Formats: sequence, structure tokens, C-alpha cells
Amino acid sequence: MLGKALKGLERISKAVGIYPDIAQGGGGNTSVKVDHELMLIKASGYRLAQVAADDGFAVVNYRHVIDYLNEADDKEEVAFEKEGTDLIKQNTVHLEGYKTLRPSVEVGFHSILKKFVIHTHSVYANILCCSENGDKLMDRIFEYTGIHRIWVPYTMPGFYLAYKIKQKIGEYKESHDMFPQVIFMQNHGLAVTADNAEECLALHEKVNNKIKEYFNITRPYPEIKLEMRGDSEYESKTGFTRSFIRDKSVDLGFFDRILYPEQIVYLDDEQIAINEIGSKININANTGQVIYKTGYTEARSIEEILTACLYIVDQVERNGLRLSTMSREDIDRIKNSDAGKYRKQMVSGKE
Repeated sequence: MLGKALKGLERISKAVGIYPDIAQGGGGNTSVKVDHELMLIKASGYRLAQVAADDGFAVVNYRHVIDYLNEADDKEEVAFEKEGTDLIKQNTVHLEGYKTLRPSVEVGFHSILKKFVIHTHSVYANILCCSENGDKLMDRIFEYTGIHRIWVPYTMPGFYLAYKIKQKIGEYKESHDMFPQVIFMQNHGLAVTADNAEECLALHEKVNNKIKEYFNITRPYPEIKLEMRGDSEYESKTGFTRSFIRDKSVDLGFFDRILYPEQIVYLDDEQIAINEIGSKININANTGQVIYKTGYTEARSIEEILTACLYIVDQVERNGLRLSTMSREDIDRIKNSDAGKYRKQMVSGKE
């Protein structure tokens, strides 16, 4: 049973994790429930493509998480996060012969969904999730598809988000007598769930294809390219990214518009320099040149996130929509959270 679940987790993780339009950096997560108690979930800080049957996952007693959410009331968000953090620590399980890793902060909502869960920061889903009236767009696109879906207004990733998703699922089941298998999270991303791996993958692909079809997106997603310039120094060679920066004369103010939490981890404006060299991310707004002063893995992750954010902004503008961005308060919450700080350490390779 465990071996089959491990192979299933590797299958769904690698299937979506190799595509930079679907998964960027260490963003997104996947999970598989082994039985009525244990759940395998992608470990925090790992890339989806790194998840294997022997690495990149944590084991959690999700039954206790469900019990907590069933008994929870609508308390303050900060209380949820403290209790949730403690609960995850208490219910992280060590399996003999495997690493004991830190579970994703989103273990809460994975616990209340079906056996297989795929959560991504798909650029196509985030055209909706990062647009004003994205919920209405969602209903327009999927009205006649038979896809049961819910929209969740922005909530900080963690246990309060799990609580809000649980509420929305309950409301949907009451009004439709069906379990919604697709979740759009405002300024965050997409989650799909099913009782077998192939159905989950097919549903994830179908949702993204429907959005691409609606917006008439036929061109391939930009190919991510980096060129080594020296020791721990890489230059972006992604054509779309360079052109966008040059044509839009991107400045620091552009990066004040945060679309979703992953952007905070990788594109913190404190490590970006415009028209000068000396920071981790060095952007020449006149030529579109971007130079990263860091190792390849981090440079690649930043390039993926940067390209994704620019692509979403481009699609929103092309389609006459208006961007929906995170508030300053929500941005600061992410920056100051334990999970946010841990992710930054993982990205920079600091333990």
C-alpha cells in the first residue's frame, strides 16, 4: 500500500512539475493518502519535479488534521496559523528508511480533499486568480463543462485557508449535492482532486486547456533559458522575459504589485536592482537584460517565477482585464510567517 502510494505521488508530481507554465521554483504541492490515517505530501522547499518514491515528501497523520478542522470555529487567522503549525509538527510521522522532512504549509486543505491532490501555480489558472472578477470568469469558462468548481477569496496559505476551503466545499455540496473537484484560489493558484492518479492528472490538464481555449492561447509558453557568465552568475536568455522588460520599461514599482505568495519568496524587491549591478537580481530596463548573481538552481527558479509573473500580467492586459494584487498587509504576513522565512532559507540554500 505504501509503495503504491509513493509511486503515485512521484507520478503526479513529475507529470506536472516538469512544465514551467504549471510549476515554478518550489511552488505548488501534491499529495496522496496512503490509508485512513497517513498522507504523503510534497515537502516544503522541494520542486515538484524533485519528488520521488524515496525523497521530497513528508508523511502526516491527516486524520488528526481533519479532526482539528471539524472542531474549529471561525477564530482569528493568527490563532489558526499558530495552532496549525503546532499540529503539523505533532503529526509529522517518521517512516523508517526515509528522510523526515517538513510538510508543505498547505497540508490542511490537502487533508480534506480526495485521495490524490494536485495544487499548482499554473499561469493559465492564475490569469483568472489574479484578475478582478476572476470568479465570474471562472463560471463563464466552465459553465457547460460539467466540472464542479469553487472559488476561494484570497486567504493566507495555511490552516485558515484550509478552513475557508472546507466551508466553501460544504456550501457547494449543500447546493449541488456534489463534491467540487476543482478549486480556484484568488491570488494563489489551482487545486484539483480525484480518487486516482490518472483522473487527477487528466482533470488538471482539462482545466488548463479550457482556460487556454477561452483566451485563445495557441503559442507555446516561453522556453526558459539561462546562460552562465561566471561563477554563480547567470544571464536570462528567455526571449519573452527580456522583451517584456525592455518594452514595458519595468521599474521597481512593477514589483510592488504582488500577484501571489510565491512571488514574495523569489522576487523580493529588496534583492532587485534596476539599471545597476550589485544585487541578486539585476535588471536593465533599457535592454531587458537580467543577470542573477546566485547559483544555477536559484537562478532557474527566479527566472521561472519572473517569467510566470510577466506572462500573467501580459495575458491580463491583452484580454482587457484588470489585475488583482495582494494587499500590503497580506504581503507582510507572508514575509513574517515561519513558513515564508523557511521557504526563503530553502531557496537560498541556507538551513
